[in-house]
Amino acid sequence: MALGERVEALLRIPLSFVYAAVVSVLEMAVGIVWIIQFFYTLILGRRHEGMACFANKYASLNYHINRYLLFSTNERPLFDGPGWEDTLPCDFRRKEAREEYEKIKEALDGAY
Repeated sequence: MALGERVEALLRIPLSFVYAAVVSVLEMAVGIVWIIQFFYTLILGRRHEGMACFANKYASLNYHINRYLLFSTNERPLFDGPGWEDTLPCDFRRKEAREEYEKIKEALDGAY
């Protein structure tokens, strides 16, 4: 449902309180995850994929919330726009992603 720009601007005020509460709770959880991840990485020499993906989801959600609250977009995160699952890429699949990229590149190079 498309709202007028004025209504959308006014809607950002109550939503900013909702987003502040959500981000505050997630920020505490990510702080705990960060500490655990730090020691996990020091001890085992690698990152824990689940904790890294959780932190990535938090960072992505925070990015989308900031874009909305700073008037960069009218997509409301968590409500009708990007949600918890709409994240920026996490680098755990770097090797597989590189292989996929090489296949696509070869296919495109062969097309010319």
